[in-house]
This record gives sequence, C-alpha cells and structure tokens, in this order.
Amino acid sequence: MRSPSGSILAIPILLIAVTVLGTGSSKAESLKSPGQAFGAFYAAFVDAVRANEKNKIADLIEFPVSAWAVQTKGNIQEIGIPNKADFLSKYDALLTPSMRAHALKTKPQKIREDHYALIWHDTDVEYSFEFEDKSPHGFRLTSFLIGPR
Repeated sequence: MRSPSGSILAIPILLIAVTVLGTGSSKAESLKSPGQAFGAFYAAFVDAVRANEKNKIADLIEFPVSAWAVQTKGNIQEIGIPNKADFLSKYDALLTPSMRAHALKTKPQKIREDHYALIWHDTDVEYSFEFEDKSPHGFRLTSFLIGPR
C-alpha cells in the first residue's frame, strides 16, 4: 500500500515535467534557423504572387521601401514606397505580370544568413527582389532593383 504523502509528491513533480516539456517544444518551434524562417516566408510570398493577392503581397513588404525600381518606356527610376496604401494604389505598375512570372520561376539565392534575393537577367540587365530579416517581423521583401548585368 502507498503512503498518502508519496502520491501527493508525485502530482507536483508530474505537473512540473509537463510544464517543462510543453514549454520546451514551443521554444524549439520559435527558434527556427534563418534558412527555415526564409523558407516559410518564401512559401507565403510565392503563394501570394501566384494568386496575385495584392494585400497578402503588401503584408510581406517592409515599409517604408527606400528603393523600388520602376521602368517606364526604357527609363529606369528608383522610387520610395512610404506605406502599404501607396503600394496598393500603384500595384499594377510596381509589380507587373512579367515581374510576377519571374518571381515564380526564379530560385532564391542566399546572399547572407539574413538576406536572400531572386535574381534574373534579360540581355544586359539584372533584376532582383531583395528579402531581408527585419526583426521582429522576420523576413520581408525590402526592394526591387534593376541594374546593369
């Protein structure tokens, strides 16, 4: 027969063990490597681009954007985008069907642990979407650049 004090001690020990194990697994999930964090972000980005969901794409951008290249009649100009509303109002000019198509078929390149890019070329021109880890939000689209190859 067990003594009453033995079972009373077992309950607090069991509660502590459950609490420690439960806390450990949630911490492990939140401590993803930068590559895993980018992979999750990139999957959301590709899904939003494929569906052409303007609001979801805008939610993945770090505002204000200081450098977004816009090409008009062969002229390239870098502009800033102050906020989500401005991006959405100019969406068709800022994220063209061609850009979306390239975003879907171009493989991301790791520049640094906290910086990835989608880079493609057309004749002597290089295009790139730049993604950076922007704590506390995680990875975000930070710019679209056009330059010489």
